Amino acid sequence: MIDTVRGRLVKKEPLSSDICSFTFESIGSGFTGLEAGSHVDVVLGPELIRNYSVWEWGEGGDYLSVAVKREDDGRGGSIAMHELAVGAEVKLGGPRNNFPIVSDSQPIVLIGGGIGITPIYAMACALQQAGRDFEVYYLVRSHEMAAFDPMFKKLELGDCYHLHCDDTDGFVDFGDLIGAHPAETHYYVCGPEALLEIIRKASADHERGTVFFERFSPVNEERSNPNSAFEVIIHSSQEIIRVMEDQSILSALRDRGYTVDFSCSNGLCGSCITDVLEGEIDHRDSVLDDEERDSGDCMCICVSRAISGRLVLDL
Repeated sequence: MIDTVRGRLVKKEPLSSDICSFTFESIGSGFTGLEAGSHVDVVLGPELIRNYSVWEWGEGGDYLSVAVKREDDGRGGSIAMHELAVGAEVKLGGPRNNFPIVSDSQPIVLIGGGIGITPIYAMACALQQAGRDFEVYYLVRSHEMAAFDPMFKKLELGDCYHLHCDDTDGFVDFGDLIGAHPAETHYYVCGPEALLEIIRKASADHERGTVFFERFSPVNEERSNPNSAFEVIIHSSQEIIRVMEDQSILSALRDRGYTVDFSCSNGLCGSCITDVLEGEIDHRDSVLDDEERDSGDCMCICVSRAISGRLVLDL
């Protein structure tokens, strides 16, 4: 299980008809390591762990806030969050940051679609505090869905803040957007998969810009390697565990009594990344970059599998 800090829900604030902000104060040890782009795991039940981007926190780590969109047709995490009452205590794991600001002198454009605006808002605050120039594009279907618009207006970004509502402004031409910025611009994007792919394609087509992104849903793509059974070997004990076609490495390990870190179980958060000592990996996550995948020495055991018949895990 993930390392956790206990938190108490002290504020629950509706931001729109389906988005609510949850502020947790730390109980005992404070929240450490928080920075723009960070997310935390919220333990809502024995098998119900969800991760949410932190949009605000106290400098001393005494509190943090996440925003959650209620998804009635989702996997149950957002409903459980929205049903929390002020005073409720939960375990919070992390933070981890798979979406840090890495730009130095390059121009920066932040793009958030829908609830993907949460890490983007934290980045805007950090960049403003650092005295950096940047632009923000907040993309929503209608103004009623722009939950973070009041917070952005308080930042007083002027012409550097762009709220785009599809119902009144039409659809964004990302080719024009990319073309209007310097070729060396860094784009930080969080939102639905379709948005990420459109921006990545526009950047590639125009041969301009570098796109950094964070997903909050897994990628659905055709797999060249079908699921097949394979074995994992636990390096410390040399125990051999069979992973069946319809089973993940994570579930196989847990069935055998191993305690391993995990959270989203969809290859999005990185909490289950495990070192691999031998074997060829079929990467299926949305966390590791190309360099990390090419190294072949780590994997997300919640979704990724083996191409070779065996993997040796550093456990």
